[in-house]
Amino acid sequence: MKKIFQTAILIFTVTIITNAQDYKIIHKALKMDSKKPKYESAISYPQIANPSGSSQEAFNALMKNRMQAEADSFKVWMKDWKTPKELKGTGSYYDINDTILYSDSRLISTHFYGDSYFSGAAHPNNWSFSVNYDLEKNKEIVLSDLFTGDYIKVISDYCISDITKQKKEEYAPELTGPDEFTLDGAGPKEDNFKVFNPTPAGFLITFPTYQVGAYVEGPKEVLMPYSVLKDNINPNGILSKFVQ
Repeated sequence: MKKIFQTAILIFTVTIITNAQDYKIIHKALKMDSKKPKYESAISYPQIANPSGSSQEAFNALMKNRMQAEADSFKVWMKDWKTPKELKGTGSYYDINDTILYSDSRLISTHFYGDSYFSGAAHPNNWSFSVNYDLEKNKEIVLSDLFTGDYIKVISDYCISDITKQKKEEYAPELTGPDEFTLDGAGPKEDNFKVFNPTPAGFLITFPTYQVGAYVEGPKEVLMPYSVLKDNINPNGILSKFVQ
């Protein structure tokens, strides 16, 4: 099947460093294809090769089960999808790619980029999500594990300013301040910052397509310096290693 649209992951250029660790990460894939209805799918996800210990096994199970759920959902959607008669020769697709942005003996930070098209739809869709896993505590990380105090306002203020600057420089020179999309999608609500990845270069926050702009604007990314966050970083948390 020839895909109508394909886009690459829009991660800022960061230095991906793998510190001392006792495991190796490999990538596995779930692949599906069907002739009736016509579709194909490729979903990749990370796995720890030859896992040792319950936390490594739990990480593998989390990733595998979550990606299997994505594949199962797509199959259910395709059962109900009606391709217009004039497009019977075209097909649909549903792809997810994973990128490890950082890993060490305690943390694995993964970014996922999804790209799909349902035959006959107006345009393809794309989305992003992240999984950050604490191997020491054997749990998926949430923002409140990393920060203290009024961290949501600090993150929101920086992101609103940075996104507004990006828009002004890239395609909207007339902007004199943040637009409504940005104020809403990057406003001080924790749910606005659920796609995040700690990296050595900074704290990366991804705003999926539609969150802070129209479809044509695509996703936006903000790489926050740890110096901006230092007063709110949990001194006993994972991010403390990145603060000088």
